[in-house]
Amino acid sequence: MKTGYSALNVDRLYALLSDYFLIAALLLVNIVSIFFIKKLSYYQIILTSMIISVICFFQFLATFDKSILFYNLFYIFISFFFTMIWKLELEESVYNPNFDNRNLRSSGLRKVNVRLMDKSSNSVDGVIQNWSKNSFFIACSDLTLNINDVIDVEMKYQGIDFKFEAKIATQSADGFGLYIMKEKNKSTLNWLDFYDIITDRGIHPINV
Repeated sequence: MKTGYSALNVDRLYALLSDYFLIAALLLVNIVSIFFIKKLSYYQIILTSMIISVICFFQFLATFDKSILFYNLFYIFISFFFTMIWKLELEESVYNPNFDNRNLRSSGLRKVNVRLMDKSSNSVDGVIQNWSKNSFFIACSDLTLNINDVIDVEMKYQGIDFKFEAKIATQSADGFGLYIMKEKNKSTLNWLDFYDIITDRGIHPINV
């Protein structure tokens, strides 16, 4: 506003994009990668943040405007925490099947019988291949579930039944990634009980 231009001036915005075309292109690529939850997006975010920070620092050296330095430090702070949060999100089991169906060796929790059922009574059986406290990925040969439904999950492990609800987060040619929904009914054993049991027995995704 001090220069007589509105913050929403289209010509100024076009000039800014022209001057920093590379940054604008990187931001667009980042948005697409994050939208499709690509693992490469983690490194793209780091690269883009570093480039923007360096540009802002050189602008500060050229003008010695303390507000530029303040906003740059604030941007670095926010970028760091967003990057860490995104890294944790990408490590969730729903995005990492943790197996290859071309492997000859069987993998996953083969001793656990798992059945998924949607609200239309379509059901599929599968093998849990990767899991965490709040999610798991299950390999299925049949993918006929309605992915928009809340899924009823029934599991049997060493004669013990576990029942809970989950929501499908990802689907691939190999199976489904599901997030566990918060349990309201505590009358039956649920995913957290199962997770605690196998964790106490030293069963982790890396060694099955």
